[in-house]
Amino acid sequence: MLAGNSLQIRLIADIKSELTARGLGWWLFGGWALDAQLGQITRNHGDVEFWTERSDADSVRKALIAIGAQVVDTQPIEESRAFDRDGVTFSSASFDRNDDGTYGVQGRWSDWIFPPSSFGDSTGELDGLVVPTMSVERMLAMKEQYASLRNGGPLRDKDVHDIAVLTTLVDRPHPNSS
Repeated sequence: MLAGNSLQIRLIADIKSELTARGLGWWLFGGWALDAQLGQITRNHGDVEFWTERSDADSVRKALIAIGAQVVDTQPIEESRAFDRDGVTFSSASFDRNDDGTYGVQGRWSDWIFPPSSFGDSTGELDGLVVPTMSVERMLAMKEQYASLRNGGPLRDKDVHDIAVLTTLVDRPHPNSS
């Protein structure tokens, strides 16, 4: 395992355990979700990011505090909640279910719309830990949309790299297909 990731893996395991025990849905996104989809840790990560349904946001906050997280007031609450545990920063972004089956967000990113298949039963694996992730296709769409959002910006080098990797994952045949 790459240096610096062990505390984050332990945090992800604790998040999974606590949220699952409370019946709360969550989906990794960003670099950790990509690594989970690849089944290997490819780089050191600056943080852990995951989605939850907005209606669960208060319950998720309570669950994270129960595992020793401290709330950090750095994010607009309508968008996400930031936390720290043992020097590891992480955030829980909130989505809303729209009447048409898509998902949306509030705040600066309200023009970001995710298709119905974004938050389902897609999983990946991190160091033997099976975790829920945003679907590969939706992570790719999320990365590709970023530069065109009203508050988006130029893609970083790691975004360009992630888009290339996600594209190969979308294009690869499923192991069970003929």
